[in-house]
Amino acid sequence: MNQPDHTAPPSWLRTPLVLLLLSQISGFIIAFAGAISTTALTGQTIHPLVTLLVQGVVSAFIGHRLGLARWWVPVQIILPPATLIATAWQVPPWIFLAVFVALLLVYWNTARNRVPLYLTNRTTWSALSELLPEEKGGRFVDIGCGIGGALLYMARKRPDMTFVGIESAPLPFALAWLRRLLTSTRNLELKYGDFWKEDLSTYDVAYAFLSPEPMPRLFEKAKADMKAETQLISNSFVVPDHPANEIVSVDDSRETKLHIWKN
Repeated sequence: MNQPDHTAPPSWLRTPLVLLLLSQISGFIIAFAGAISTTALTGQTIHPLVTLLVQGVVSAFIGHRLGLARWWVPVQIILPPATLIATAWQVPPWIFLAVFVALLLVYWNTARNRVPLYLTNRTTWSALSELLPEEKGGRFVDIGCGIGGALLYMARKRPDMTFVGIESAPLPFALAWLRRLLTSTRNLELKYGDFWKEDLSTYDVAYAFLSPEPMPRLFEKAKADMKAETQLISNSFVVPDHPANEIVSVDDSRETKLHIWKN
């Protein structure tokens, strides 16, 4: 039996928000140390905005090296100078709080488990509907369903099937729930919570548009849970060392590929 690796850092140290904080602190120290040294050597005072821009660039580099996704790069660069500008404009503190809460409610999964909010586009909705089983009475689950667009589309197209969406980010789930309520879609069920706790054995098709991070674990879960003649479909993201049984290319602007593993 393998012994646990007590030298590995705790999992919370690898979450994006912690890595963001560490990289910004490191960038701050490096940028301001550089500004102070430059002033001492040349006698020229560095403008605070320049120092904060340097902090943003350094933080973005460090964050990327620590493992943050590429889309964090512009966020890291903009964050320090934006804080200075907002302070100069005397932006009320409650606006910062409101923006932070809104972003937290939307990108809840990014902070917790490196799964950002990706929304399946309309062209892919149609491609997915063509992959549904022909037999009536099938069950489809969207793992991380966002605001529920794909599910609503397929539920209307296939009233004989049951569609289930699981979402753990509060605001997208609320929007999906509201859309289901307004459209009175009877064959659509929405669940709020952790999809890792969901038993996938009751589904014929499991679909996910997550990120590279959880795909190996999701593949193993689907392999263990799901029955024969069922499918796991991943939008864009592959499973290392486990090539898909089939790849469907979608004719959209981002050249989406649906990776399909069959049990």
